[in-house]
Amino acid sequence: MKNLSVISLMLLCGCVSLSNQIIKQEVSPEEKKLINQISSPDEETAKKAIYILGRQDRASQPVVKKYEQMFKTYPDFDRLEMLLDAIYTYENQVDFLSGLVICLNSNNEDIREEALDIITDIEDKRAVDVLINALSNPYPDVREEARDALEILSDKSFDCQPRWRQWWEKNRADFQF
Repeated sequence: MKNLSVISLMLLCGCVSLSNQIIKQEVSPEEKKLINQISSPDEETAKKAIYILGRQDRASQPVVKKYEQMFKTYPDFDRLEMLLDAIYTYENQVDFLSGLVICLNSNNEDIREEALDIITDIEDKRAVDVLINALSNPYPDVREEARDALEILSDKSFDCQPRWRQWWEKNRADFQF
């Protein structure tokens, strides 16, 4: 009870930001079942699980981890696109950045494009870090879209990744979205 009071006090004082971290939480048996169903061979079962989980405001840590696992190993691009579409529904999109980075290296252009769209919409400095790193991605479309996104966010234009890094190091602390 004391821990809960301390956390509540910290939240009220603004000492802890929920939008930048996943809170450890218990996962119900129903949610565990839905998480497992995301990778079901039955398309309708998987689609329904993704939809139900996407109706939550925030994705739990196990959901984020399952998405990341799917982005690493799942061969069906249609299923991966469903997962990417579902990320748009969560308030804690920033927690999906690791999985989205995996998507930037997909051999499917649509997967790469949608992941970049999500990253670009995340108003968090870690997303800018990802965009700068994407400037050295092996896929030209990723490099170009990352550069375009950085130019829009910063109102700057640099010709190479080291210049972007230099600018970001200088401006990161005071940068506003």
